[in-house]
Amino acid sequence: MLKPGRAFLALAMLAVLTVVACAGGDADANATPVGSTAATTAPVSGTTAEMDSLRLPNIADTVERVRPSVVSVVAEIVTQDRFGRQQKGFGSGTGVIFDESGLVLTNNHVIEDAVKITVTMDDGSQEVAEIVGADRLSDLAVLRLPGDKYPAMPVRENGGLRAGDWVIAIGNALALPGGPTVTVGVVSALGRSIESSPGVTLYDLIQTDTSINPGNSGGPLIDLGGNLVGINTAVLRGTGQGGGSVVVEGIGFAIDIGTALQVSEQLIELGHVRWAWMGVFLADLVPEIAAEVGLPIRQGVIIQTTVIDGPSDKAGIQPGDIVVNIGGFDVATVSDLTRLLKTEFSAGQELEVEVFRTANGTGTRKTLTLTLGERPQR
Repeated sequence: MLKPGRAFLALAMLAVLTVVACAGGDADANATPVGSTAATTAPVSGTTAEMDSLRLPNIADTVERVRPSVVSVVAEIVTQDRFGRQQKGFGSGTGVIFDESGLVLTNNHVIEDAVKITVTMDDGSQEVAEIVGADRLSDLAVLRLPGDKYPAMPVRENGGLRAGDWVIAIGNALALPGGPTVTVGVVSALGRSIESSPGVTLYDLIQTDTSINPGNSGGPLIDLGGNLVGINTAVLRGTGQGGGSVVVEGIGFAIDIGTALQVSEQLIELGHVRWAWMGVFLADLVPEIAAEVGLPIRQGVIIQTTVIDGPSDKAGIQPGDIVVNIGGFDVATVSDLTRLLKTEFSAGQELEVEVFRTANGTGTRKTLTLTLGERPQR
């Protein structure tokens, strides 16, 4: 049951897939023209290191080395029509073997509601995989292949990615025959967030201009050393005001491997992820409205409703309270608070929450002690 408050603010943005083209090549900046001599050859300015930095990277060797770790994932889904008749459908995506015991990372939306999952290796062999665990809120899933001693892709665990770093995406784009598709680009930005589906926001994403197409979902984003840095998830496409179409190109997103590993550990151990939960519905405090009603604060998160006997209700948090700080972190928006619950806090953790509470035309700041719960799975 819910304690009533103001209407819950729903935000929606759709992340879908689009097509982006990439190209590259190699050149030798120190080559001497045929027939030239040392006396007539023009001097080359710059050090050897500077000239090496101008050469485009050798993508082919890196791809050839890691391709055995990239797999095709086909999910068989059974649905019922309006007359109760079963209909069989298929969805396809990509996965990456990240442990030699046969563990595969992919996206949750690739295998969601699947009754059978077939994984095809780089050599053409096929195996039926079982779902170890899947999580809708992070859009990640872990599959297990039978047997062991699989070719696992090395993982870049220490981070260090920078905007402008070269990255490579490998995946089964459009399920085209003849093996996986390779695209190349750079890291465009770090720490991005998108609402991938209504009510589900993904945080700390890698933004890249590397082409990510339908079928690439769940595949690896790797660095030039062949190390796994992310799981390709979506490309953003926008809709302009007044119904006009806004062409968005080169804005793809991958789940950072640090996040993927944290989630996969819980999926392997528990079969699900224990996300921290406050038991509330939230809305942003709009600065203009805050000024209009005379509030002394301009940013924060409004508690719309609380779940009866939920963590916030037990802590004394009330509908109408405005959260301004939790666990020592200032919060300005719902996105800020949600990100903290996903990335900084854990279920069962005790935190101090500072709220601004209005009563009888006056406002006071209160500090309450909150013990976070575990977010329900559905």
